[in-house]
Amino acid sequence: MMEIIGKILLFGGFLVAIVSQICIIALAFKNRYYEGLSALAAPMYALVSSDSDLRKDTNVRIFITLWLLSLLTITLSAHLLAIA
Repeated sequence: MMEIIGKILLFGGFLVAIVSQICIIALAFKNRYYEGLSALAAPMYALVSSDSDLRKDTNVRIFITLWLLSLLTITLSAHLLAIA
């Protein structure tokens, strides 16, 4: 049972991470070209950059929160699969 839950959480975590990272990149490319390229390499660039307009955008914050929660979910699922 734990193995099935771990696999579902792992798949869901990766799915949410990929979708949220694509949304962050799309929102970054709307502002400036180099912000989109930077967000492609590191999605947290949207919050770290001091001259970015993405800091004030609530949609970007929501997607970054989802991205971070998906990383937590992937870690939890890896732990569940390790002990199962």
